[in-house]
Amino acid sequence: MSKTLAEETKALVIFAEHRYFGQSYPFDPKDAFTPENNIYLTVEQAMQDYVVLVNTLRNTYDLHDKACITFGGSYGGMLAAWLRIKFPHVFQGALAMSAPFLYFEGAPSAPEYAYEAICTEDFRRELKKSPELIRESFETLQSMQERPETWARLD
Repeated sequence: MSKTLAEETKALVIFAEHRYFGQSYPFDPKDAFTPENNIYLTVEQAMQDYVVLVNTLRNTYDLHDKACITFGGSYGGMLAAWLRIKFPHVFQGALAMSAPFLYFEGAPSAPEYAYEAICTEDFRRELKKSPELIRESFETLQSMQERPETWARLD
């Protein structure tokens, strides 16, 4: 994105840091995730941060006539699309890659375990007993977590 796409389109590519990650803490990092302080860690707050950033850049560098295309993958892809939907006057396009829009708990648009079923079938095609081996591995890990004294057995 930052090299090829920016050079080909003569675009300015900005990677904004999501609040509560990297250096962007609204509180001291050791206190940021307390219940009273993490109320500002929401999708709505993050989107507002990006709106303020883009508007600041447009005002500072006189970019009012330039389109802003947002992009991302996974959660970042969902943010990209939501920004375009909620703020079309700020974001003129969005590229959402691997964004799991339909996979929310209780969503009628996708069965709760559809993703797991797809992954299981992928592994089964490669090795018929893969799902069982993976399940056994997770059971072993869970057992080890519940009983740390079993960790020594790994030697």
